[in-house]
Amino acid sequence: MSLPDAWSLAALAGATFLGASTQRISGVGFALVASPFLVALLGPFDGVLLVNVLGTVTALLVFVQVFRMVEYRRVLLMLGPAVLAVVPGSWVATHAPSAVLSVLIGGMVIAALAVSLTLKQLAPLQGRLGAAAAGFVSGFMNVTAGVGGPAVTAYALATRWRHAAFAASAQLYFFGVGLASLLAKHSLPQLDGPQWLACSIALAGGIILGNWLGPKIPTRASRAAVIVLAFTGAVLILVEGVVALV
Repeated sequence: MSLPDAWSLAALAGATFLGASTQRISGVGFALVASPFLVALLGPFDGVLLVNVLGTVTALLVFVQVFRMVEYRRVLLMLGPAVLAVVPGSWVATHAPSAVLSVLIGGMVIAALAVSLTLKQLAPLQGRLGAAAAGFVSGFMNVTAGVGGPAVTAYALATRWRHAAFAASAQLYFFGVGLASLLAKHSLPQLDGPQWLACSIALAGGIILGNWLGPKIPTRASRAAVIVLAFTGAVLILVEGVVALV
């Protein structure tokens, strides 16, 4: 193996490791942390596909550890509309200008997060309607922009969802949405054996690190990390769209 190939493999493993550990600690963040690096290494098509695959597997592996804390009713209220949104989202991602989508989605999520943080009670995001709306937007974002976490985070903030329960419940949600997105795309990333092996080892290592660090990090710090990650993802989507339009 040449030195450039070795560095590329190490970068692939490093991005996967960071994404998996972040997801285990905070409940969200695999795509936000890993996506920029994986897309830069593999290109937009295979990079986003790999984010979908690894994010789905990470969510499943974390879910089997925390399933007793999952609030299944709330997950189902979001997951149904999210899966439905994957269908029009996959069509829009293929036919509509991605720059316009990025601006609209990023702007809406930033607004929702900002209002959720400034108002104690946000009526539009309360109850079943709020869960359905958050799930639909999240599912649409997941298949069009590769990032479904910010919309779900906005819902969790608006409803004052207890962080430990949200972090656990989000794993089942992200597994379902990720699986639906992969089925809609009918494709897998074109990686060779060493790349798949490196990603698998790094993913397992990231979850192990997250298992160890998670209990040591205060709930307030974990929630703050979720908010930062959600805002970061929304801003990145918005900026990407504006730059493309300009």
